[in-house]
Amino acid sequence: MVQRRADLEEFFHPNGVAVIGGVDMTQAEASLRAAMDTRWGADNWHLVNPKGGSIGSVPVYQSVADAPGPVTLAVISAPAAVCAQIVEECGAAGVRYALVFSSGFSEVGPEGALLEAELGDAGRRNRVRIFGPNTNTNAFEPVPEVPGLRGGKIGVVTQSGHNGRPIVQGVHFGIGFSRQVPCGNEVDLEVSDFIEYFAYDDDTAVIAGYIEGFRSAEKLRAALEAANAQNKPVVLLKIGATDAGSRMASSHTGHLTGSDEVIDGLFAQYGVVRVRDLDELLETAALFAKLGPDVAEGAGLYSISGGSSTLMAEAAELAGVAAPPLAQETQEKLHRHIPGYLSVSNPVDNGGTFMTTQPAEIRRQVIRDICNDPSVGYTVVGITGAVASMSDPLGDDILALAAEVEKPIIATWNSFKVDELGFDRLVESGVPLFRSFRGCFAALAAYHRHQRHRATFRVRPPLSGALPPMAREALRTSPPDTGAVLRAFGLPLAASSVAGTAGDARRAAEAMGLPVAVKIASPDFLHKLDAGLVVLGVDSLGSVEQAAQAVLDRARAANPDAAIDGVEVQQMVSGGTEMIVGATRDPTLGPAVMVGAGGVFAEVLADTSVRPLPLDEADAHEMIRSLKGFPLLDGARGRSPADVDALVNVIMSTATLATALGDRFAELDLNPVMVLDHGRGAVVVDHLMILAG
Repeated sequence: MVQRRADLEEFFHPNGVAVIGGVDMTQAEASLRAAMDTRWGADNWHLVNPKGGSIGSVPVYQSVADAPGPVTLAVISAPAAVCAQIVEECGAAGVRYALVFSSGFSEVGPEGALLEAELGDAGRRNRVRIFGPNTNTNAFEPVPEVPGLRGGKIGVVTQSGHNGRPIVQGVHFGIGFSRQVPCGNEVDLEVSDFIEYFAYDDDTAVIAGYIEGFRSAEKLRAALEAANAQNKPVVLLKIGATDAGSRMASSHTGHLTGSDEVIDGLFAQYGVVRVRDLDELLETAALFAKLGPDVAEGAGLYSISGGSSTLMAEAAELAGVAAPPLAQETQEKLHRHIPGYLSVSNPVDNGGTFMTTQPAEIRRQVIRDICNDPSVGYTVVGITGAVASMSDPLGDDILALAAEVEKPIIATWNSFKVDELGFDRLVESGVPLFRSFRGCFAALAAYHRHQRHRATFRVRPPLSGALPPMAREALRTSPPDTGAVLRAFGLPLAASSVAGTAGDARRAAEAMGLPVAVKIASPDFLHKLDAGLVVLGVDSLGSVEQAAQAVLDRARAANPDAAIDGVEVQQMVSGGTEMIVGATRDPTLGPAVMVGAGGVFAEVLADTSVRPLPLDEADAHEMIRSLKGFPLLDGARGRSPADVDALVNVIMSTATLATALGDRFAELDLNPVMVLDHGRGAVVVDHLMILAG
């Protein structure tokens, strides 16, 4: 395929490298040459230091401009305060790229952030693309090749060079890597650039990353769209699920982690596989790389122990991985070699002594029979304990069969004792290898979800940014008429009227028709019901007047300084399912829309789904169907099915509103949204919109 990021191809393959600072002037010339040639290429590098001098016969130039021949990459290890000036000098000398190892920038606080801003400005002014700063010195280290690699290679991008190191050390497990990219603080080039690069890299089959935060939502979406278009699965360990993780990410590389719910929503849109630790990242990415696409579901489970077989079966079911019963014909074949008292229905237990009493061909035929069963897409061989007399021949069997059988073999080695011939044989076989049943079946579940989701990968068109005239006029009032803004975007608000006095409330209710709800009309009371500022089901005009006066009195007593417009008299909406729809603005990914179980227990239930914008109607349907409470909308327990399409319209109108308001938009809460029976629509009963100051 064509490499769409030719700029990064040039960055990774520089025509001349200037190594500026960071060189031990006392080292031997031979060791210097060996290290530099390995990383930058023989005769492709020069040393630069203002002090000049030499290391043996290797000259040290005082300025990058003095270095002979073309130089396209500067590698900078210098105090943070002088890095911007060095980039200025590089730009003047025609250097196109700078790799900045130096630390002391935004990760250390405001003073460092100013230096980082200066560095970025210097790069932009001089058209020098900058990688870093504060990146790990293992950038550009060559990754060892795996002899006889089975499957594709993984491209690794990280915002922690040290956390990238244990990933690429997976070569010791027979896992191949195309390149490791530790991005650092990302003053210019960022993780999304390299995800996009790997998407078009012929040597990369799967993209894996350790991520603390994203810089640009637009770049991230473009990168994930490229990965999907090129059928490159993306597996990410994204920090920020906890407050502690968010704090540490900021202090480490200066990244904002962003709202975790919004990140999950974005990953759901693009099929990104999210994992939670480095082991899971390595094993899951390796599974994708070694299996490739389109492996059928259905796990055949095989072990040398009844207990191990039971544990495998339970781990598979807990992860949602299907392990269907083997065909009767397959079971009969297996029982020709395995005693009849042992279970072979799936999982298959060979009893252990089978490994020490049967010749290799019989042992391997058992695995073949499992693989050949029509309901099996792959076979998982579980080795829970290192017992040389049994685990060594099983390793030999997998090595012999890995290239022979058409369906994949996957293995687990659940023991800490890895100095075993059987373990070596598994690594040599190149099959996907796991250290636990939990990790194995979690990765398989992620693989199957990704395969099922591939058909839905799509580019989402931008939502309309047009502001309806009615909304524009409503925003000009003081305070803005938020109800009119919502109606302008087609949101179905319940009929209501704001009354300044209790008498006005009576007249409004008479015109609207009973029963009604009476609420305080004030932006200073966010939880009106909890504060006793809502009266529901008022069914007489006298009661409306009394309720209005009581609500006004309570509000003034609770907060004498509150801005009170009066009371809102609103039609009562009966029946339906209470939902919540909302929108907020994430600092990294921008506006995002939420839907969930609504009403007074919305915060308690916390049954929500979130997607960043843009989204489409298919996203809205997926969000609704992902809720634990979706059966209530779908007609569970004899209920009438709800008007889900109407709820989708509310979500899409909310998304369009958030897009059109742009920077003026801060937050919107529609709760409850009463979703009525199918065909009857939905009604927004209460709303709160906050505009940015």
